[in-house]
Amino acid sequence: MIEQSTDKGSMQECLVNIAKSFGFTSVFGGIVPQNTIRGSRVEIESRAVVQHFPAKWAARYVEQNYLPRDPIVQRLQRDHSLFSWSDSYTSCPEPDDARVVGGEAADFGLAEGFVVPVRTLDGPSAALSFGGTRDDLNDNDRSALAFIANFAIGHWLGQRRPQSPAKRLVSPREFDCLLWAGEGKTDWEISVILGISRATVTKHVASAREKLGAANKTHAVAIAMRMKILG
Repeated sequence: MIEQSTDKGSMQECLVNIAKSFGFTSVFGGIVPQNTIRGSRVEIESRAVVQHFPAKWAARYVEQNYLPRDPIVQRLQRDHSLFSWSDSYTSCPEPDDARVVGGEAADFGLAEGFVVPVRTLDGPSAALSFGGTRDDLNDNDRSALAFIANFAIGHWLGQRRPQSPAKRLVSPREFDCLLWAGEGKTDWEISVILGISRATVTKHVASAREKLGAANKTHAVAIAMRMKILG
């Protein structure tokens, strides 16, 4: 279980098993670089929470410095919605990058994939990328992977942050906001339901996240559910 993972090794094992259950053979993820840094092995590993893909492809990726040319990374730097690998290749502003990086990845059995961007409330953007020979996810699969990715990244970032010795329970208003967030409502929709401003909703969610030691809204909802704060 992700929530029982105490280090990167156990987290990776859990995410690899999840990836396999959805038909993927590879999973990679961590902090998204926000500039065209050189993709050295040390730089990549320092940002990664999980790296499970063919070793020869990893070596080739570093050797050719594909990080700044990777269409998936380029899309993550400008887009925070779910997308497939083929989406990133199609939208890549440099067709040669899509042809070279995408083509070589396919040679190593990574022809298709699905990417889940994860936005944190007080830190850099992150993402999980699932890859394999095909991507035939349905909408329910995509939603499930999106939730899993958000929780996994949130759990990982939460472990990196110093934890307070005790976590206070959320206030009634914070509970309301988390409850509706758990139903998939946006901050704006929650503000309409509760009759408060969107900014106030954001404030309550951020406060609840801080009390629960969560890295983002999805992670806060998951922790609240596990702690039985939400029914």
